[in-house]
Amino acid sequence: MELNKLNILLKGSGIVTTELVSNTKASEEYVNVKFTQTGGFVWEGYVPYQYRRTGLHIETEAELAKYLKSIKPYFVKSKMDKWVKDELKFWETEKANAAVTFPFFKSMCTLIWTNDFPPNNNPQRRIQDIKELGYTLSTRLTGQTTERLLLPIPKGAETGYETFTPQFKNRVIRLLRGVNAFEAKPTNAKALIPDHKFSEIRWDEKTRTENSMEMTDEEIIEKFQLLDNQRNQQKREICRNCSQTNERGEIYGIKYFHKGGKQWDKSIPTKGKKAEKRLYWLPMA
Repeated sequence: MELNKLNILLKGSGIVTTELVSNTKASEEYVNVKFTQTGGFVWEGYVPYQYRRTGLHIETEAELAKYLKSIKPYFVKSKMDKWVKDELKFWETEKANAAVTFPFFKSMCTLIWTNDFPPNNNPQRRIQDIKELGYTLSTRLTGQTTERLLLPIPKGAETGYETFTPQFKNRVIRLLRGVNAFEAKPTNAKALIPDHKFSEIRWDEKTRTENSMEMTDEEIIEKFQLLDNQRNQQKREICRNCSQTNERGEIYGIKYFHKGGKQWDKSIPTKGKKAEKRLYWLPMA
């Protein structure tokens, strides 16, 4: 992505971009944008263009210019005020039981950078909860302080694994016979969570829609494995690093790859169904 090309495409639109920013921890990419509206109102902040929670994967300057032009109308002051009012009402009526997370969301309803959050022993979990409801958040590090920015754009689909119903979770555990895929042995069901074999970080919009809760038994067995939370987090970290570096992870610390070596095969796309060819692991020849 090149800013010069992007700004040429945005010329005359009231949109100027000044910086490209990577959030490697969350595998998110942002562009610093200044929206200037007809009445003179100006909003400036990071806008994600790689944001897996809502399936946003923009690869070219032309796509990004088109996207920024499409969302600029949401950054009019009157529309921003109405968006905040409507979303607060949503939390009041639809998320009344989210008493721990709501103060975090409310703190960001200024729609400016903030780190003014209530005390909590797991603030990252609260931020993740908000993202999983489909909200778009940007993150920046100022000195040693992590700041968040809530964007007033329409919510994407809810994406969190935590939205699995107890009935669905029990169904997956039953079909997979309660076997922890990492340990290769039956484990207490309370310690297990359904995990997509094909990592979320490599989903595209089409792949995401195929991960439905209305699956057949055969589809569940094909798509899911069971892990405990610790192993699930380790797997996510390996997949995140692979996505960012194109250097494939080592499962169990052993160099096991599927028909190849440590580098991701450039002939295979990095996202979508064709990327799922990397799903099945065999010893490296």
